[in-house]
Amino acid sequence: MNHEQRDLIQRVHDAGIKLKIDGDRLTYRGPKGALTPDLRAALADWKPDLLYEYHERAGILQYDANLPRAEAEDLAANHISAIANQSLPAAVEEYKKP
Repeated sequence: MNHEQRDLIQRVHDAGIKLKIDGDRLTYRGPKGALTPDLRAALADWKPDLLYEYHERAGILQYDANLPRAEAEDLAANHISAIANQSLPAAVEEYKKP
């Protein structure tokens, strides 16, 4: 994930918006008016790259950690969300808990 993508994810997070990836769909939930036209346009521009990042992470997790695909996808989504608030190590440690 490059700096511009991280910046976009951070802007989305700062606006109180939660992104969700479902297959090839990128959806959001957030406060009314939080998704400004500029932010919407930026997400549309970066959507293919964000989806690629998500699917790549899910594939790696599925293969390397021998996880079921659905579990790998959930963890990949958590990783991408954690990048926004810079809590990736905490997200990974939380996942490792029994």
